[in-house]
Amino acid sequence: MIEGKFFKRLETLVYLRCLKEDEALNVLRRIDHILLETTGLADPAPLASVLWLDDQLESAVRLDSIITVVDAKNIQLQLKEYSDSASFPEAFFQIAFADVVILNKIDLILQENRCGDSITESLEDIEKRIHSINSLATILQTVRCQVDLHEILDRKAYGANHLAHLEALLEDSKTAPVGSRHDYSVRTFCIFEELPVDLDKVRLWLEDLLWEKKSHMDVYRCKGILNIHGSDQLHTLQAVREIYEVVPARRWLETEQKTSKIVFIGRHLDETVLRNSFRSCIL
Repeated sequence: MIEGKFFKRLETLVYLRCLKEDEALNVLRRIDHILLETTGLADPAPLASVLWLDDQLESAVRLDSIITVVDAKNIQLQLKEYSDSASFPEAFFQIAFADVVILNKIDLILQENRCGDSITESLEDIEKRIHSINSLATILQTVRCQVDLHEILDRKAYGANHLAHLEALLEDSKTAPVGSRHDYSVRTFCIFEELPVDLDKVRLWLEDLLWEKKSHMDVYRCKGILNIHGSDQLHTLQAVREIYEVVPARRWLETEQKTSKIVFIGRHLDETVLRNSFRSCIL
């Protein structure tokens, strides 16, 4: 928790960037982790993009992960109310952008379902709904948000070298049942391409997708690994809204199949358009 004068100083540092460089670094060196709690209805994307790629902050501060708390008791009702509505709840945004979802108040679900397997089925159903929106999120079941800090801190969700977890997530997205991906207008799915792609064409493709939005798709996040033509380096892709980054991470292993894999999370996504347009990046 950050309170009082320290919060004011941090707020100035992040948003106004008017501290002198030495003063800013002295403040940051005294901190192990910074937990920024947005308001309950906030879209986390703008703050995430500031902390992730800000040139003035990246040497001292890195975005580790986005954590969302979900009320297990009420989330299904909230999603159901808006599934066919013209309005769009922030609950979808917050789940879509999350790296970790803390599924809280599971004790209330357990109290209502004391008939053996019905308990597990109810919690599993909630988790399936969350993963239908964001298959990349790790879900932690909690009571009163009691959680081991090791499970939410230092996750390196935006680190280019944190590949093992990313590759596991990509594989899980590949094997997820297709039917679970179509419950809401916000959805998640993965595309694959075995042929190498051109890096410049990939950048143009991303800019057209994220900036120009000619296809009328609203991509919230995407993560992936890329097989770049003429490079022996495995490249990682991260994108939050209009901000993206493609960087080399490590050499491909001789035993690895060089395949590009990208997971998309967004609204009104057209899987056919995304697959075909990405193939245009092949030389």
